[in-house]
Amino acid sequence: MAESNLQDVQLIYNNENIGDSLPKINNNFTVLKDVACTLEKRIDSIVNVRTFFYYGPNSATDPESGLDANNLTLPSKTTIQNFVNKSSGLDLPQFSKTGDIAYVVYQKTGWYNTIISYNRSGSGSVPYTYQYQVLVTYRVSIGIGGIGGRYRYYQRWETRTATAYAGYSWEVDISDYYNIYTPVFIVYKLTYNGSTYNVDTGFPKFSRASTASTINWNNPSSWAIY
Repeated sequence: MAESNLQDVQLIYNNENIGDSLPKINNNFTVLKDVACTLEKRIDSIVNVRTFFYYGPNSATDPESGLDANNLTLPSKTTIQNFVNKSSGLDLPQFSKTGDIAYVVYQKTGWYNTIISYNRSGSGSVPYTYQYQVLVTYRVSIGIGGIGGRYRYYQRWETRTATAYAGYSWEVDISDYYNIYTPVFIVYKLTYNGSTYNVDTGFPKFSRASTASTINWNNPSSWAIY
């Protein structure tokens, strides 16, 4: 059906007879019908996109309720679909049409304490001095001016000083404890098929943010997204 424009509507003047204005009347009905069809098509083509936050279960008796059996850090797809579809949740199907999209965001706090270990080592040598005793033998000539070629020998202990080097090596592991604040947003995209919302293929997806402290935990614009 070709689109029509309201400008195509033809005016019917007071001095025109019904027989004379019949082509205009038929044309105007055709134009109005086409415009109505066009508006209906445009309305049907509009897709409603809604976003919701899911806060998850808060049960002291069953803290893993509703979580993914293979990954207990995030809700299962079935849990999210029930949250969107069931009357005990959002009950979106009652005011949705085929093709509508719902995004559900689940936030993990992302706070945790971590440890990084550093290994440090070194080696070298340190000079030091020490003393030791040595027995020294002396020869002394006998006679005046050394004439006669006669000698006498005697010994005595003497103290000497020496320098030596002591080698060393060392190695130590140092642990650095620090806190990380990385809120993680788990995003589910669901599409309505006319009867129920189902999680799209490839979802959930993850978006992580970080901040150096807890001061801006509720101010996402200050976080660094990566």
